[in-house]
Amino acid sequence: MKRVNKGILDNDMVISAENIQKMGEVIALTCIKTVIVRSGKDLHYLYKGLLRDMNRLKDDYSPFSNAYDIAQEAMLFLCQHIGEKLGDNCITKYGKVVTIKSACYRCADNYLQKQYTRHLSNTISLDERITAKPETILDDEHKNDYTVVDGLISKMKLTTAEYETLCAYMAGLTYLEVTWFLNVNRTTIWRRRMSLQRKYALATNSL
Repeated sequence: MKRVNKGILDNDMVISAENIQKMGEVIALTCIKTVIVRSGKDLHYLYKGLLRDMNRLKDDYSPFSNAYDIAQEAMLFLCQHIGEKLGDNCITKYGKVVTIKSACYRCADNYLQKQYTRHLSNTISLDERITAKPETILDDEHKNDYTVVDGLISKMKLTTAEYETLCAYMAGLTYLEVTWFLNVNRTTIWRRRMSLQRKYALATNSL
């Protein structure tokens, strides 16, 4: 099936002044959800705040939540690459070649860690501290490496609609939130999700 329209985080999507805001918002939302799932940190207030910011009405002039700073950090990074594609290569400060999208994820991850997760590292109880396994310290190049995910998604050979649905789920949206976010009915989302599950199974079995 030929892809006509591109998903907002498709590697072939050209970064422009018109789409930077949405790109930054989705990347930030995904980063927050990833940290919540992987680390168990209580950052749900950030996630809900950013989701509320993204869904706010045009005439809503109330202050944005603190979580929007993460999205703005991602947007500022993307501003340096206007005119390029998300899948184009860029070189990190360590000399590693990654895609612009992966580098943007890491930029948002780093900001999230510095501003919101470091102060939570010492808040676990003494019992948890005794029974917990020692944490492995990862540098910026290995933390939340999205290149493996990108490779798996590429093998799944998704349509544009399936890719947009997958991005919404990866950002942590619920079933009903996905239908609202993509402006499609529940049956359509259910069919896309079934197709995603089939393609994921085929892709992982071929590894």
